[in-house]
Amino acid sequence: MRFVTIVFRHPDGWFQSLGGAFARADDITRVAVHSQQLVADGQAIYLYELEGEAETVRDVLEATDIATSYEVVQSGTSAFAYIHFEPSPIIKRLLGAPERYGLVIDDPIIIQDNGQVEVTLVGEEEDLREALRSTPDELSATITRVGDHTPNPNQLLLNLSHRQREVLKTAYALGYYRQPREATYDDIAAELDCSPTNAGDILRRIENQIVGELLASHNETNPIPGD
Repeated sequence: MRFVTIVFRHPDGWFQSLGGAFARADDITRVAVHSQQLVADGQAIYLYELEGEAETVRDVLEATDIATSYEVVQSGTSAFAYIHFEPSPIIKRLLGAPERYGLVIDDPIIIQDNGQVEVTLVGEEEDLREALRSTPDELSATITRVGDHTPNPNQLLLNLSHRQREVLKTAYALGYYRQPREATYDDIAAELDCSPTNAGDILRRIENQIVGELLASHNETNPIPGD
């Protein structure tokens, strides 16, 4: 498994009028996009981090016709905006590329002061090459890093959904993973207001995902004898 970090630049300085609206606003600075995806209705979703006040970010979103819905929360000096919006053709192509070429975006996408965006993609080398060859003509792309991908152990948790992390942390806190085991699915379910069956199903999916990722990471550098 390989990774490549690419800096994309649009001649206008931003890829979408939403980014342009943030760039022109006083007292907020674009920092990163922590999560992004296309949804079935043709819209896109961003979890955007901006340095500044949440109220200022809301004012910008209220004034643009690109955002169809949004929520903004303050966390320290940053505002985090969960935004549904109508993507530009370029954004739609970029967000569709990982699925089209079997790649993963190693979040976050970093937004530089000049509007350039830094994206790290993970996948097989030939798939990465194909994705780069498909870069829209309107963009310039500069490769800044390339190499073998070694997952950060913290990324295993980041790859879980919010609900999965909640269930896992609850199970751990209650002693489900101690020896001897100190909690059951019933105990976990009672804390999370769900059924024991639901709690068990979520934990098994979590365990399967984490173990699978750990083994895949191990095999990249230490193949299991006989494989």
